[in-house]
Amino acid sequence: MNDQSITESLAAQPHDKPLTFLDDELRPTAISLGELRARAETTAGVLRHKYGIGPGHRVCVLGRTSLAMITTLFGVWRAGAAVTVLPLPRTGRADGLLKLVQRRVAAAHGSLVVTDRTTATALNGKVSGPVVDFPSLSLSLAGSPVPLPTAHDTALLQFTSGTTAVPRAVAVTQGQIVTNSAQCFAAGGMAPGDTFVSWLPLFHDMGIIFLTGAIAHGYHACTMDTQTFSSRPGSWLEVLTTYRAAATVAPNFAYGLAHRYLSLRRNRYDLSSLRFAVNGAEPIDADALQRFTTAAGEYGMPPTAMAPSYGLAEATLAVTLGRHDETYRSVTVDRGALELGRVEETPDGSGRTFVDCGTPINRTELTITDDSGAALADGQIGSIRVQGPGVVDQYWTADGTAHPIPLLDGSHRLVTGDLGFIRDGRLYVCGRQKDMIIVAGRNLYPEDFEFTTERVQGIRLGNVMAFSLPATESMVVVAETSLVGTPAMELAHTVRETLSQELSYTPHDVVLVSPKTLPKTTSGKRQRNQCRTQYETNQLTIRASTLATK
Repeated sequence: MNDQSITESLAAQPHDKPLTFLDDELRPTAISLGELRARAETTAGVLRHKYGIGPGHRVCVLGRTSLAMITTLFGVWRAGAAVTVLPLPRTGRADGLLKLVQRRVAAAHGSLVVTDRTTATALNGKVSGPVVDFPSLSLSLAGSPVPLPTAHDTALLQFTSGTTAVPRAVAVTQGQIVTNSAQCFAAGGMAPGDTFVSWLPLFHDMGIIFLTGAIAHGYHACTMDTQTFSSRPGSWLEVLTTYRAAATVAPNFAYGLAHRYLSLRRNRYDLSSLRFAVNGAEPIDADALQRFTTAAGEYGMPPTAMAPSYGLAEATLAVTLGRHDETYRSVTVDRGALELGRVEETPDGSGRTFVDCGTPINRTELTITDDSGAALADGQIGSIRVQGPGVVDQYWTADGTAHPIPLLDGSHRLVTGDLGFIRDGRLYVCGRQKDMIIVAGRNLYPEDFEFTTERVQGIRLGNVMAFSLPATESMVVVAETSLVGTPAMELAHTVRETLSQELSYTPHDVVLVSPKTLPKTTSGKRQRNQCRTQYETNQLTIRASTLATK
């Protein structure tokens, strides 16, 4: 059962355990968990007695990661209310911020918006409900004690990524966050006194649940803002070294960036304390993962530390995880068999390589099925379906009510929309079923073409999208590059030739566009459907196209 609230879990931890925040210059500010509890009590009192916030209400929080934001989150949970962390727009434009906030506040039926002073001034009167700044919640008010929350109170209204559909929100309880995060850290073999490091944004489920769990379970949580990492990715490695981190978490692209820094050998990183490096939130490139693991090993990281994972917001967070005492596995599959839904290992190592995403966390069941829901044998590719205490059985809808998730099958299993297979009890994820590219009867996975394209010199890592044109049964690959003119055109043809040789399929068109122009979700996931629309309506900022030179 999920029988403990976030407040109860935090109260059980030693008073003097630290929580550390690092600014853009990596200067630390630390408070004890005892002080965090006191600040949360004060915030909960203000929320309850001044704004009437309690169970059933949603508080929208907006801003860069900071101690003020973290203490506000714990204050909202202490009040028994739910948090919706609003994403910062990728463009940084003021009009984009206003539209995004208005849309999310309305969708969440937010009772209150909490942000920094500058943004509060800009938003006042422009969104439904009051807007206050973080400091205003730290002023103690007289009033009766705030009732303790329960494990069943909704803690998080988490919007899904929206990679293939309009984002919807799932309502996650306090007990589900406590339980799911505990299972994650158990897989990592975390012990009292261990340090967890994160730079992930708190509007991302992996960011907020891992950080909340680390704090609520009494580990030393050391966090910095996402923009600090984005402007200087090597800062992540510096923090892992300085604070002797035992655990960290990041999406696959971040480990690719980290590999580049490790390869430069300009800093004396020490990763010998790191024994649980979770890799999740996006498809995993086996080659990139191996390069990072090898490079990090030269800086002391044990090979068992790398822990590929699989999860989704509808299951609270984690479904499967690698363990801290096991080395992840990989299998290279014949592409011809893969296109037919079979797993046939190639003897010569050619084909597509998949990385195992670990085994199901405790009390979670994983089944691979055909489209009708019938279970498939190990080694067969099918629909990934999940059942367990972390599965959320409601979507939050625009009218402010909750309805059963329409993706539960007749056996009450969550139909994730992902394809995969099980081998020796471990999950291997193939890709999104809706993103499958069917060309001339072949089932092609966009990830295969994206990973291969990213390995071509001149292509920006993590910024490639492959999709089909249904009307013509053909594929288009769009990638970002800094090159222009003739070099860009030559690069486009290099990509096309590489894909033709390595994947035995030549795309209808390879398009190169300007950096930071491909459509992504607020959490950085690829939006292939939107990219297809932009391609079909000539909205892409094209630098080169192989189709244009035929």
